[in-house]
Amino acid sequence: MARIAAPTPVYLPYGRLRTFVRGGDLLLWHPSSIAGKVIAWATRAPYSHASMAAWHGNRLFNVEMVQWKGGRRVHLSEQLKKFPKACEVWRPNGLCFDGDGAVHEMLWLVGQEYGWSDLARIAVHTVLPKFALPKAVDSDDPDVPRVCSASYHWAARIGGRIAPCPGTPDLDVSPAMLAASGFASYIGTPVLSQCD
Repeated sequence: MARIAAPTPVYLPYGRLRTFVRGGDLLLWHPSSIAGKVIAWATRAPYSHASMAAWHGNRLFNVEMVQWKGGRRVHLSEQLKKFPKACEVWRPNGLCFDGDGAVHEMLWLVGQEYGWSDLARIAVHTVLPKFALPKAVDSDDPDVPRVCSASYHWAARIGGRIAPCPGTPDLDVSPAMLAASGFASYIGTPVLSQCD
């Protein structure tokens, strides 16, 4: 796989960008830890994490699957304070994507276990692509442990009614594959101001 480049950053104040963000938008994150840098290096991409934007009233959340924590929903603004300029917002292309449906499914994963076996599978497949692994199959079951990118892919496929990486099982999808798929387009990188 060729190296995937990040788009030229368009830094937008969080207060302004959040007016554009829709439920179901893809959030791609640049690495902020050694583990994240290894993931980005191994997948030949600037990304180590994928999550989903979700609204609850006027609060914007980041719904994600995280190592050591599992599925969770956190305020996006809090994540941006911890990881400044690390998040890119990507909008799914096409009118057929059901963002509300994708969010509904993604929220089923809150409290679920992290997919360690899925991480191992993606690592082996990425580092040793010719190594024969048993073929992954898609499951509609929300209780199947998944990594971040597989969780987004599953929710988009089931609830959003569009598979970001057609023909690729959820358990084989990495953040790099979501970025390269053409499923979504970059709209901006939120930057917090002192007023946010």
